[in-house]
Amino acid sequence: MSKKKIGTTSADAYFTRNKWIYSIGGIGRDMSYALFTQFLLTYILFTRTVTEAQFAVISTVLIVCRIWDGLNDPIMGGVVENTRTRFGKFKPWIMIGCITNGAAVVAMFSNRLEGWNFVYLFIALYLIWDITYTMNDIGYWSMMPSLTSKADKRDKIVSLATLFSGLGSLAATGLVPVLTAGKFAIGGNSITAYSAVSVIAVFAFIFCQTLCCAGVKENRDYKAEKEERIGLKKMFKVIFSNDQLLWSTLVTLLSYLSGAMLTAFAANYIYLEFGYNGTNVTLFTAFYAGSSGILLILFPKLSSVFKRKKALAISVFVSVIGYLCFIIGGIFIPVSIRLWFLCGAALIVGFGQNWFGMIIMVIFTNTIEYNEYKTGSRDEALIFSLRPLMAKMSSALQQVIVTLVYLAIGMTVITNQISDYEQQANLKLITEEAKLSGIEAVLSSADEYMALKLALCMAAIPIVLLITGYFIIRKKDRIDEDEYNRMIAEIAQRKSKTEEV
Repeated sequence: MSKKKIGTTSADAYFTRNKWIYSIGGIGRDMSYALFTQFLLTYILFTRTVTEAQFAVISTVLIVCRIWDGLNDPIMGGVVENTRTRFGKFKPWIMIGCITNGAAVVAMFSNRLEGWNFVYLFIALYLIWDITYTMNDIGYWSMMPSLTSKADKRDKIVSLATLFSGLGSLAATGLVPVLTAGKFAIGGNSITAYSAVSVIAVFAFIFCQTLCCAGVKENRDYKAEKEERIGLKKMFKVIFSNDQLLWSTLVTLLSYLSGAMLTAFAANYIYLEFGYNGTNVTLFTAFYAGSSGILLILFPKLSSVFKRKKALAISVFVSVIGYLCFIIGGIFIPVSIRLWFLCGAALIVGFGQNWFGMIIMVIFTNTIEYNEYKTGSRDEALIFSLRPLMAKMSSALQQVIVTLVYLAIGMTVITNQISDYEQQANLKLITEEAKLSGIEAVLSSADEYMALKLALCMAAIPIVLLITGYFIIRKKDRIDEDEYNRMIAEIAQRKSKTEEV
């Protein structure tokens, strides 16, 4: 009896260590990812003077590369599955991708080229960033299912890892504006500030991923590990033979895209509405991020009280209420208290949106056991390669929407004028006070309906996406809590019989 207790205690401690160290690994990587994906276009618009043709080329490259990189993810998943080293199949790709990706990030935000020369360098660096981030992303998320197959422990890792990744992303989303725009910008201008911020984010990326690779110990079963090489035929067979995987993948895309809309336009919306002050953007983001902390405390309790589909319905309802408040705040609430009202709406939206995302992540992860139940093979890396695929597809769709909206409302006319002031400040041709005064005059000259149009894009699109995702899961998902437990029991029974033979 005592040995059993000791073993159980040891296993619990082993799991707890893995859970925390693995989750911490996501903070730095998503901080760097958020800087690059959420602020790259802002960096270009606010530090370069670009023509509409150059802006169109840059946007097209972003869209095409993100789609191609997403389609390439299953291939990288196959490469990971075929990797055999003494460090395992995940960790080598995590570290290789991390270091090379960090170098591309710093180079992108620190170069001083202008015009078409910058566009050409942008294309090259973006391709390098795309390839290297895929290496890291597939390796990192594919390692998670190897840590445990128990439903309650899986939920804990998913929720903590998702939360910490979100915190890293929100840290960048909140801090980058205040450190790069307004009177608190590092070096007094956006050009110097973005270079410094990129170094900080990359350092956090490499540190957190190194900690993850050094501290996390996988539950490897070398006897069960297949030595056969996995080709394209098997990759697509695994993906398209798992009906539950396909539906959960589609809803994952909708979840990512719905969450991206708020942050895609938030900074420019707040600048237009409240002035060129990054602190306001940070305040808005802090409220959005605060919902993650609340959700971390409540998620285990919510998971025990509500079945997943019921919880999904509630999360959509909460999100819709928050988005509607955001639209109302932009139209009817007095300007004197509008920012605080919008921050409150962001808190509600963040809670509902993140809760929705966590539930979808659990549903998506459960398709690994469903795959094992149907075929006898888990294929974690191949299945999890679809998660970053959906992230990149949503990013491509987000870029399409952003490009169309900015060109339609004339946003580049405003940002080019702001960029001129930032460049003059960087060259010390004008004082910081003159820069800020000039930028405020530019923002004041914008179309009075420009901010309202951005607010509608930030709220109406996510409402449609979330409701669509909910109805897909309601109609198509078959792996509820009872079915998952039944599959796990049958898988264990099959393995037991195999071992006896």
